[in-house]
Amino acid sequence: MASKMNNLSGKEWLQNSFTIWRDIAKTNGERKLKHPAMFPSQLAEKLINIYTKDPGEVILDPFLGIGSTLLAAYRTGRKGIGIELNKDYCKIAKTRATEYQGEIFETNIERFAPEVYCADSRNLLKYVKPESVDLVVTSPPYWDILNMKRSADSKEIRNYSDSKKDLGNINDYEAYLQDLKAVFEKVYVALKPNKRCCSVVMDIRKKDKFYPLHEDQTRIMKEIGFEIEEYVIWDRQKEYNNMKTLGYPYVFRFNKVHEFVCIYWKR
Repeated sequence: MASKMNNLSGKEWLQNSFTIWRDIAKTNGERKLKHPAMFPSQLAEKLINIYTKDPGEVILDPFLGIGSTLLAAYRTGRKGIGIELNKDYCKIAKTRATEYQGEIFETNIERFAPEVYCADSRNLLKYVKPESVDLVVTSPPYWDILNMKRSADSKEIRNYSDSKKDLGNINDYEAYLQDLKAVFEKVYVALKPNKRCCSVVMDIRKKDKFYPLHEDQTRIMKEIGFEIEEYVIWDRQKEYNNMKTLGYPYVFRFNKVHEFVCIYWKR
């Protein structure tokens, strides 16, 4: 008899099965944190609840940022491991999981201290053993998009760091993809067989050039050995309050208000 995949009720299973997610929001504490492109811990928690079942299962985030994945892992009784290049973000991530941020933790769940390594994710196998990870939840830098002024809502430039090792500071798109591939090659080795890697990305436009990042990421993931299992749309439209008529009245441009949650499977 096959074992259960997770602990979701039938109702929760159905609610999470729709391929457009509109119920993801940042907490008040997350809105106050200083990070240019963080994703909510609620998103990571949803994925953890879908793709893991048991306390102590290992969740890896190779692009940790300020620790949304680790917070979700801590909250659900999983063991979180994160790798982050920026030292300031590492400091925040190390304390965020256990500090009170307005969330109320259930008291009957065993907690596991998170592991944070301030390092280059291309070297993650120095810190994570092969086939030791049950789930990967991450969101890599969307190329160098943070080095550009946003046309949709006019927010100023706020990049991740000034480091040359930062994928967000690579100017050439193909070079960026190759460095991204180098990280996910290590992720593939660290992940147990028959487990998932969930990567949140957004497609990119630079003037007249469109870059389908979710498709290009999937291409390199297939080259590594992953299978694409599903794309889920994360609808963020309610977060954007000051949208512009892009290109008006000469060239019609779409306001991108969604991201892709790409689910990859290591068979």
